[in-house]
Amino acid sequence: MNNTMSCTSQQIQSFKDSGFLIIENLIEPDTLELWREQIWGHFGSRLDTPETWPDVRVIDGFKFDDPEKAFGRLPEVAGVVQQLLGGDDLILSDGDPLFTWPAPETEWYFPHTSHIDGYGTEWGPFMLGATTYLYDVHARGGGFGYWPGSHLTTHQYFLEDPDQVDGRFQQRDGWSWRDFSDRATEEARQFTARAGDVMFWHAYLVHGASLNARPEPRFGMFARFRHEHQDKIKREVPEDLWKHWVI
Repeated sequence: MNNTMSCTSQQIQSFKDSGFLIIENLIEPDTLELWREQIWGHFGSRLDTPETWPDVRVIDGFKFDDPEKAFGRLPEVAGVVQQLLGGDDLILSDGDPLFTWPAPETEWYFPHTSHIDGYGTEWGPFMLGATTYLYDVHARGGGFGYWPGSHLTTHQYFLEDPDQVDGRFQQRDGWSWRDFSDRATEEARQFTARAGDVMFWHAYLVHGASLNARPEPRFGMFARFRHEHQDKIKREVPEDLWKHWVI
């Protein structure tokens, strides 16, 4: 494991072209085990006792005993973020753990939903997201769904109407998130991965949940990073998508 790994020029170009970068085995096994232990402890449950699994999608405000073990604060994660985004003050949110429990009797289809993060009850713009799993996630297992290259079509959407970047597009008659996913030039994919693989993704990348038709739960960890001057630049839609990045 190399906690000081450096992205290659090919990886950086791939990120710019596709809007995401997957780095395998980035999270140490000991960290994964600590996460599992503390989350299952919070539930008072275990992986091998499905009858005790809770009906909970997210643990709001969850904190690990050691704050430095939060996903977004790990040095191996922060190192990649620094190489892509730069800056000294990048943490926006450690992200709450998200769980997709098995639903074997539900008809599986993909993708289940689509959206762009940052447009909830309040507008919370950021630059870069990251996703990892606590256990291996296979096809049809509730994986993170995403549209490769959709960061570029989302960018074009806002270039055409920059006043919409604050989320007012949601007030348009007949609006739906498909306004973004339908513009994508590639079909949606599933982030199927081994535990500890990390996917970094541009904030404009259209993504969404998928159903879990497998017997094991999907435990997802998320982090979101903002530019150190986000409040000053948040309404700007530059012609150059990478104006405020270091890549």
